[in-house]
Amino acid sequence: MSESEEFQEVQVAPEVPRQRVRILYEKSEAIKFISHQDEFRLWERTLRRANLPLLYKQGFNPLPHIQFAAPLGVGITGAREPVDITFCPPLPLDELRQRIIDKLPPGVILHQIDEIPLKAEALMNTMIGADYTIVIYAEPGEIDAAFLEAKIAIFLNQSEVWRERQRKGTYYTYNLRPLVFVLEYRGYNAQSEEHTIFLRVQQRAGATGRPDEVVIALGLDDFARTLRRERMYYEQYAEDAELFAQYPVVTQQELSPAHAPRPNRKGRFVQEDAQVIKEGRGRGINERAADEFVYQHVLFLSNAKRTI
Repeated sequence: MSESEEFQEVQVAPEVPRQRVRILYEKSEAIKFISHQDEFRLWERTLRRANLPLLYKQGFNPLPHIQFAAPLGVGITGAREPVDITFCPPLPLDELRQRIIDKLPPGVILHQIDEIPLKAEALMNTMIGADYTIVIYAEPGEIDAAFLEAKIAIFLNQSEVWRERQRKGTYYTYNLRPLVFVLEYRGYNAQSEEHTIFLRVQQRAGATGRPDEVVIALGLDDFARTLRRERMYYEQYAEDAELFAQYPVVTQQELSPAHAPRPNRKGRFVQEDAQVIKEGRGRGINERAADEFVYQHVLFLSNAKRTI
């Protein structure tokens, strides 16, 4: 046997068996204020504490094969959030389920775990929409149902609802209205003191309807509330595709046409006072919070000296 033939035999060694599973879990109120990065670390540490054989990517800073369909915004909960995880070597699903449940922190509930093909399309690439519940907390008689229904009617009767976003440090305006397919008041529960609003939005790459932006556009941002993602829809599932066939596919270009109002960031910046400018845009929230603490402390000492 030649050296080249021996080398070829080494190269075609059988691949180490792997296992890709899809977990549906609940992100509850207890952890709704953690970031997506924190949520990723939550799952990585849970799986490591469970001593499960995570498969890591190659590179200088290898990360485990953990894929989320669509990150939840800070302050939003999820009823059935999917996450895909790859293990090597494979383990029985019952064992995986129990070992994960034993190590999950409070605020996370595992609902379902299934094995999926290794080369299955990533869910983030096939999302087409999502359902949300907007819960407004109020004592009986505090907020009239007719008031909420009127707010919803005003929103739906508009063809343009301009909102502002930031992408890579650049501000732009977009029309939120075409992304909202269903928005309806579902009633009031006196026992739990909750008004419920149902929301269905498009959720495609570059054209995603955000529930927090809908709340602001409705003028309900000052009310005690919570947002919960109930379900996500994917184009590869016949039932989901059939449901969303009744809605138009809104493109990113349609959301920001030529007549879209220009963002007013420059005017806002000019109007800010010197103290706000010194805080510096683009800095982390921890840095800004530390600066604010120092500023308030200095102000307190200054006022104390005047009093003395």
